[in-house]
Amino acid sequence: MILAPVRPGIIFTAMHRTLSGLLLFVLATGGRARAESNEYTVLVREGLPATFEVPFSVPYAGLVVIDAEWKGTRLLFFGVEGPGGVEIARRSGPSPQRLDVTVEDARVAAGTRWKLTVKALAARGEAEGTVRISVPDAPEVVARREAERHPPPPPPPPPPAWAVPAAMPEGTPPEIARVFAGLESYRSAVWPPDGGPPDACGWQQDFLRFATTARERLGDSGAARDVPTFRYFGRMGAAVRSVEELRASRDPLLAGPVPADPVERRTWLVERKELIRPIERALDELTELLRGGHAPALEDERWVPRLNACLTACERFFDARVRLGDAPSAPNRELAEAQWDRIRAAGRVLDALAALAPPP
Repeated sequence: MILAPVRPGIIFTAMHRTLSGLLLFVLATGGRARAESNEYTVLVREGLPATFEVPFSVPYAGLVVIDAEWKGTRLLFFGVEGPGGVEIARRSGPSPQRLDVTVEDARVAAGTRWKLTVKALAARGEAEGTVRISVPDAPEVVARREAERHPPPPPPPPPPAWAVPAAMPEGTPPEIARVFAGLESYRSAVWPPDGGPPDACGWQQDFLRFATTARERLGDSGAARDVPTFRYFGRMGAAVRSVEELRASRDPLLAGPVPADPVERRTWLVERKELIRPIERALDELTELLRGGHAPALEDERWVPRLNACLTACERFFDARVRLGDAPSAPNRELAEAQWDRIRAAGRVLDALAALAPPP
């Protein structure tokens, strides 16, 4: 770097390359996003005034930083001029001193030649220390350094095998093709997990895993079919269909409206209860049969009681919304609205699996 002394009395020299390189390495490991940095030693003699000018280049936009630190009681003045001799910043005082100058693209376009002026007025004492000028790196260098400091996150793990859609093999028997179709329709509704309403009951992913495994076993001609499990699925599928009939029925006893006359209302409620009771009984039996060991392979499957509980909650809502006039306060409204389409999709899979069991 070219040094142009204006008056004698201050020694301002570039440090050795090895030392400059070492200091630059320390700055980089300290986390600064600046590049080229040059340091100079400063020595002001006892009582003498001095002024030095240090030209430097700023070819890229960014932050220019000037750090100065010295021993002694002398006060130093620092002034920074941009292209065309325009004064950009100034500071004076005791050690240490720091100037931060943000350089915009427009200023770079005006020129790259800058100048630092260091002054010491006549005063008692000496000053000995360093001045460091750091200028911005090229954008591609900054980008590369930031990429090394902040590597991109690793790619997400692949989805489990049971979550990946599968093509139906050629020659698949019609009864197993029905399982394929129902399961792929259900998969598209529940995977990925964040693609729709939250699973408040916590059964959907576990059921997808279980049903996919069951379908794969069906492809093995030598695998024995778990008849008790498939028959239990038949009961579950029938319960889903009965609740759907309650939800979509146009029968005045199920769909309403509730009679306004008190006597007619009591009769309506009694007759309606006779239609609702078999549905409720079928839901209760799902829990009783599971506890009674009628489907041993399902006793450790968490999704079964959770799906049954969710199905029961939906039935309670479809029943109550008619009696309460579809009031927003009807219990389980949000759960039924979020879950019902997926329960129906699961019911089609359960029906397809149940059809594979021999008749009792």
